[in-house]
Amino acid sequence: MHADLVLLAPRLAGAGLPPGDEEPASASVGGAPRPMIGGSLGGRRFGWALAATTLGALAIRVAYVLTVTRHQNGRLYDSFWYYSTTIGLRGGQFFREPFSYNPTASHPPMTTLLLGAMGYLFGLDGGTTSSLLVMAALGSAVVLCVGLLGRAVAGPWVGLTAAALAAVAPNFWMPSGILMAETPAMLCMALILLAVVRVIHRPSVPVAILLGLACGVEALVRAELLLFVPALLVPAVLVARGVSWRRRFLLLGTALVATTFVLAPWVGRNLATFQDPTYISTSIGETLLGSNCPQTYGGTDIGLWSVECAISVTGGGDESVQSSRDTHAAVQYIEHHADRIPLVVLARVGREWDLYKPAQMAHVEVGEGRPFDASLAGLGFYYLLVLFGIAGVVILRRRRIDQWFLLVPAAVVTVVSALVIALVRYRAPFEVCLVVLAAPPMVLLAQRLGGRVRA
Repeated sequence: MHADLVLLAPRLAGAGLPPGDEEPASASVGGAPRPMIGGSLGGRRFGWALAATTLGALAIRVAYVLTVTRHQNGRLYDSFWYYSTTIGLRGGQFFREPFSYNPTASHPPMTTLLLGAMGYLFGLDGGTTSSLLVMAALGSAVVLCVGLLGRAVAGPWVGLTAAALAAVAPNFWMPSGILMAETPAMLCMALILLAVVRVIHRPSVPVAILLGLACGVEALVRAELLLFVPALLVPAVLVARGVSWRRRFLLLGTALVATTFVLAPWVGRNLATFQDPTYISTSIGETLLGSNCPQTYGGTDIGLWSVECAISVTGGGDESVQSSRDTHAAVQYIEHHADRIPLVVLARVGREWDLYKPAQMAHVEVGEGRPFDASLAGLGFYYLLVLFGIAGVVILRRRRIDQWFLLVPAAVVTVVSALVIALVRYRAPFEVCLVVLAAPPMVLLAQRLGGRVRA
């Protein structure tokens, strides 16, 4: 499975380039020159280099699964829901609660569907190790797509550098060893951004459809990421180059229909299944309740999420009824403690970006399958990427290379953390953007150092 994807990388990278031909330093996209950073590199050479990087990423992730995360089955967190619903699919049970077998929509379905589909297609057993290896393969696919995204933004050397960073960054390989939604979210993020670049520079109906489908799938990975529709899809289509406004609105309608097409079956199932209106997930109630209570509005845990608070309100009914009950309690608490909201929001945003109590956040993530030492390594790597990423924003801006779509996910992550919940893993979509932004200054620095060595 994954070997086929990797072997296809040289073809994807060199599509449209005769053997031996190289991409010019300023390639043409939609008839307009697009600046590139780092000079030219043959399409086939880029493809083989990206394939090697992807295989290296796969090796890292498989080793991590086999030596670390497959031994962590004793912890109960969201991964148990994903694993149990995947096993349920194999047994003919479509999204049923563990143990009770009542209908569930505690999380969106796409992560479970990916695990179930890949396990079925490739004849994997139902054990956790097999599911973790599927996640490792998806994680290396993220590296492949990051490389293609970097090349689309600023040239092949930026693409290879971004892929290498994604291959070794702890915040990329840690999610690949956990049965959670972050790795699929990162993969969809890369695919969305690839489609955004394409629709801006070479707009067409097929590209608009792909963009809409990718946004729909992303929302079925994590519900709050439906925000990428108004934040990325709509503006990307409306700034498409070389087409009339009438054409832009046609493309926009096409993309929105594609998104609706992806969402409709799951939304329809939920509306027909649950007592209270439910669209993508029933988890909003407990999420809000766990984020808005005495434990998270003051003291050392300000801005965190509390499982004790999340389960503090009980009663009868299905998941949707419980979610409505939790939401009501959370809203009441917010209204009665409005004076604390500015401090709580500031703490949440600070925690999300590891600007406030980062070591405590690393301890919190241990409860969700991330080893403390690996989280600390990821923290240091993240700080380094942020410094290079800031430089990358300046470089891309000075060279008039489009970058706004790489910053939009940061805004979405910030809004979600401020209004709902702050966890480092919820930053995963922006990690994709961060390695692409960090790559240009690294490429230029390597070129300058290389020139000095030759001199």
